[in-house]
Parts: sequence; structure tokens; C-alpha cells
Amino acid sequence: MEDTSPLRLWMYRLSFVLVGMVFILWAIIPFDLSAGSLPVPDIFYCITMALIVRRPEYVPIWSIFAVFFMRDILTQAPLGLATLLIVMGSEVVRGNIQAFREYIFGLEWLWMATIFVAVTLVQHVLLLLTLSSAPRLVEQVLLILFTVIAYPVTVGVMKYAMGITKPRPGVTDAWGKRL
Repeated sequence: MEDTSPLRLWMYRLSFVLVGMVFILWAIIPFDLSAGSLPVPDIFYCITMALIVRRPEYVPIWSIFAVFFMRDILTQAPLGLATLLIVMGSEVVRGNIQAFREYIFGLEWLWMATIFVAVTLVQHVLLLLTLSSAPRLVEQVLLILFTVIAYPVTVGVMKYAMGITKPRPGVTDAWGKRL
């Protein structure tokens, strides 16, 4: 049995929300006021998806919803659109967790990239259909590219610096449920 007590589990969940708030604050603080700056990769998407594959009990659906909805509010994005799409993408991964754990990293990376492309493009199309202001397509493509490149770096940091890996077969959580 894994040595994750319920208290430690809640500390991980709280840490996820706090890291999300740090990334939101990082996004809304104006560091560069030049008009032609490149988009920043969505590192928190990478963290969320990597944690769902490795330790889904650390990121329950309510925490994903809370952080991404707060991001929509504070960045003045269309309220709940990105949140809904990311929650749907995360639940696709969570629903197929055993398959994702058996994949080699390249296939996992391809799936995360596909989900992010789908989320970004559906969001872009919905914004265009509702005649809302949408980011330029070039910016969206660069955002996709940078986020896809950032995913393996995020997983590497989680694995080698933080020790968060995919669970071994037969490992259980604090309540005896098989991971």
C-alpha cells in the first residue's frame, strides 16, 4: 500500500490549487508590454494532464474546475468556455486512465497534444461562431506548438525533481482503492 495518508492527499490537492493560482497571477501580471510578444505555453494544462495520468487522486474534477474557472474570470476570457473544454478533456484522460498508464511516453504525449489542439480549436471556432473576439489563428498555432513542446519538460520535472511517477501495478491509495 502506498504511504499517502488522507491528510497528505489533501495537502497535494491544496498544492495543486495554489500552483494554479500562481500560474493565474503570472498570466495577469504585465511583464512585457510590447505588442508582438510570443504566447506563453499553457504550463498549467501540462501539469494538470500529467498529474491526471500519474496521480489522478491529486487532481479531482472540482479542483480542475475551480482553478480553470478562476483563470477564466481573472483573465477576462469567455466565462467557462475553456473550463468546460479542459474539464471534458481531463475526464477523457481520467476515463481511460489504465490505457494511458500503459502507453509509452510518446503516445501519451501525442494524446495530450491532440486533446490540447481539440480544446484550442473548438474554443476558437465557438468564439468565431458567436462573433466574439477571438485571438488570431497564428497566435493559437504558436500557443499549441509551445504547449506541446512544454509537456515533456513538465513531465520530466515531475518525474525527476518531484518524484511523481506513474503508479506501479497493484499500488493502492489511502482508502485501499487500486491506482
